[in-house]
Amino acid sequence: MKLQCTKYLIIFTLLLTACISIYARNLNVSGRVVGKYDGEPMIGASVKAMFADRNDSIVAIADVDGKFTAIVPVNQMLRFQYVGFNDTIAVAKENMLIEMEDGGVWKNPLWIVDDSIVDVDYPEIWYQSPFGDVSLESLVCKAMPVLQEQDIEEVDFFDSTLCINNILINGLCRVRTKPTSIQVIVDGENLGIIEEYPGRLAGKTGAIKYAKNTLMIDSVVDAVAIDSEKLLPTSCVKTKKMLVVTTAEHYPSVAKFGFTPYQYDNGDDYVSDGRYRIVDKDGKIGYATENNAVIISPRFAFGFPFKNGRAKVTDCGHLEEVKGSDGEYHYWVSDNWYWIDKMGNRLEMKK
Repeated sequence: MKLQCTKYLIIFTLLLTACISIYARNLNVSGRVVGKYDGEPMIGASVKAMFADRNDSIVAIADVDGKFTAIVPVNQMLRFQYVGFNDTIAVAKENMLIEMEDGGVWKNPLWIVDDSIVDVDYPEIWYQSPFGDVSLESLVCKAMPVLQEQDIEEVDFFDSTLCINNILINGLCRVRTKPTSIQVIVDGENLGIIEEYPGRLAGKTGAIKYAKNTLMIDSVVDAVAIDSEKLLPTSCVKTKKMLVVTTAEHYPSVAKFGFTPYQYDNGDDYVSDGRYRIVDKDGKIGYATENNAVIISPRFAFGFPFKNGRAKVTDCGHLEEVKGSDGEYHYWVSDNWYWIDKMGNRLEMKK
C-alpha cells in the first residue's frame, strides 16, 4: 500500500513539475497592429499562433486602437492577418509593433471617366454591399475626391473580370459627369474660367495630364483639382471647381534648399502618391515631388507618406522605443495628429 502511494506521489510530482515548466515558458504578449504607410490601427486584425502539425489558432483580435494581448509559449511564431493586407509573421515578444502592408489582393477595376481611363486607387468598391448605406455616387466621390454627387450624370458598374491587353482587370467602372465651371490658377495667378467635364481632371494623374496637354502649361510639377465650396466660403465661390497648377519655376529643388530625403528602411524615402518626405537640418519633415521640387517645406515634427491624396502629420510629439528591440525600432507618439492635402493644406475630416 505504501509503495502504491509512493508511486502516485511520484506521478503527481512529475505532472506538477511539467505544468509548472509549461507555465514558466509562457509569455504575456502585447502590442499594436498598424498600417505600414499610414500608421492607422488595423481594427479587427487577427493574431494567430502558428503550428506545423495543425491549423493556426486565433489567440487575439486587435481592438479599435489596433492593440492586442495574449498568452503564448516563448518563441511562439505569430501570424497577423487583415483582409487585403499581406500576412505578417513574427516571433512573440512582450511588446510588439506590427506594421502591415497592403497586399494588393483586391485588384483595381478599370475606371473610364468621361471616356478617359483614370488611375483611381479604390479596389474596395467590389466588396461594398449593394444593400449598404453608401450609394454608388458616394463611392465614386470617395474614389475621386474632385467629384461631387451633383457632378455625376451616370454611373455603370460591371462586376466581372475583363482581359485587356493580356491583363486581367476585376470589373469596369464607367462614369459620366456634367460640365461645370472651373477656375484655373497657375503658380498663384488666376488665368480665368473654363467650362469642362470635371471627370477629365479625376485620378492621380488626370489633372496633371489636362494641364500639360489641354491647357498647354509647360513644366508642370503638380496639378490638383478641388471642389471650390470645400475650400472657400460660399459667398466667395465664383466657380464650382478649381484647378491649381504649379510649375517648376514656382518651386525650387530639394538640393537648392539644402534639404535631404527622409531616411526610411535604410535608404531614401519612397515616392508615395507623387510625394516623398524630406527633412531639414533640424529634422523637421516636409514633402517633395518625384522630380525633387519642394511642395511643402519641412515644418512637421512627424509625417507619414501620402496615400489617396492625404498624409497624417503632427507639429509636436516624441519618439518611443519599441520595448525589447534594443533601441532598433521606434514609433511616433503625438496627441495632435491631423491630415493635410498634397499642397500642405490642413483637411477638416468629417466625423
